[in-house]
Amino acid sequence: SVDVSLEGSLILCRQVDQPGMIGKVGSILGSQNVNVNFMSVGRTAPRRRAIMAIGVDDEPTKETLQRIGEVPAIEEFVYLKF
Repeated sequence: SVDVSLEGSLILCRQVDQPGMIGKVGSILGSQNVNVNFMSVGRTAPRRRAIMAIGVDDEPTKETLQRIGEVPAIEEFVYLKF
């Protein structure tokens, strides 16, 4: 299960569950000066699929979101602003 707060801005990623995914996405956001205010990750089973919810203080640019989408293990993602 993934616990999220539905306020502010949120990035939801569906991905392959593999090492380094939190770091890859976090590094992309950090390199663009986007502050993460929470993160929650859940998975169906080890090394299968996972969902990562990332709360951000700043709206990511289109380029930043494109870079997240280019991470090979990310199957799909959405940016939501509440």
